[in-house]
Amino acid sequence: MFNRKNKVLSALFILVIIALIFVWFNKKPPQNTTSIDWVNLDSVFALDIPDHFDEYQLERLQKKIDHTKQLFEEKPEDNWTFVNMGSIYEFVKDYNRAIIAYEKSLSIQPNDITSILNIATIYEKYQPDFAKAEQYYSRAIGIFPQLPDLYNRLARLYWLKMDRVPDAETIFLQGIEGSQEHKDSLVNIIDFYERTEQIAKQRIYVSRLLELYPDEEIYQEEWGHLVE
Repeated sequence: MFNRKNKVLSALFILVIIALIFVWFNKKPPQNTTSIDWVNLDSVFALDIPDHFDEYQLERLQKKIDHTKQLFEEKPEDNWTFVNMGSIYEFVKDYNRAIIAYEKSLSIQPNDITSILNIATIYEKYQPDFAKAEQYYSRAIGIFPQLPDLYNRLARLYWLKMDRVPDAETIFLQGIEGSQEHKDSLVNIIDFYERTEQIAKQRIYVSRLLELYPDEEIYQEEWGHLVE
């Protein structure tokens, strides 16, 4: 009886050892998430593809890889090459290396709005660091102060993610001025005042929206009752 028990324990021990060896040899090497050797393209394109990717996603990924490899051959110093590489990393959810690629693009073209917004989005949604997201959204506004969407992104970060409602209002108002009362900026602040139940302020900007864009029937249908 004792010998039989020992044999069972020995067999279990051997199975555990075999399992550990199997895991060790099949373990993927960790990606270097602090730097990328852009000269070594084998390393650059060594991707950890998510197990859940279906055929369509794998096909999309391969097209992205083929296109970006061509860019590395033809335009290795072009910032858009690194934007595309960042997009690949982001596609496979390797957000650390995506940020590195986008930062590489910015080192070549500091005003690359695509890289700035992609980094901000990663820090807002996928690797939450709202202070860094704020930094990159603010940077985008500084470069393109006329674009309403940039103010909207930063204001909604303050409002919905950081619980900084007064700061959100400030940015929405700056967006109206910076975009020269673009209709999107007015709609954004109207929606903000509606959802934060500041109806008196909402009426002010509804009036301004209808005054500047009288031919937009959808605005009249949505908010016209507030100023009748």
